[in-house]
Amino acid sequence: MSANKPEKKTARTHDAAGSMSEEQILSLLEELVAQVGVSLRYEKGDFKGGLCRVGEQKIMIVHKSLHPAQKIRIMCQELARLDLSQIFIPPKLRELIEQAAPKKDEVEG
Repeated sequence: MSANKPEKKTARTHDAAGSMSEEQILSLLEELVAQVGVSLRYEKGDFKGGLCRVGEQKIMIVHKSLHPAQKIRIMCQELARLDLSQIFIPPKLRELIEQAAPKKDEVEG
């Protein structure tokens, strides 16, 4: 019988993500960002992150030192601004993105 290594515990994000770890969620979000044609960069600087356009290229920049939950929130908020209706997104991930979308009165106000 081989010795079992204790399973590494990872933080969980939001109930909407079910049993996915933050690392799994980040990985899925990174894949989704690439799928929608946005270049993702983790950088240092005086910012948290966001989506921008350089010429014709869309770039999402996320501060590399943020906690994974903060990276997830920023990526979800920015993805919520895009039209994702024609892309399959696992339901739990789609729910996270929809929860991060600004409310109607936040956009207008």
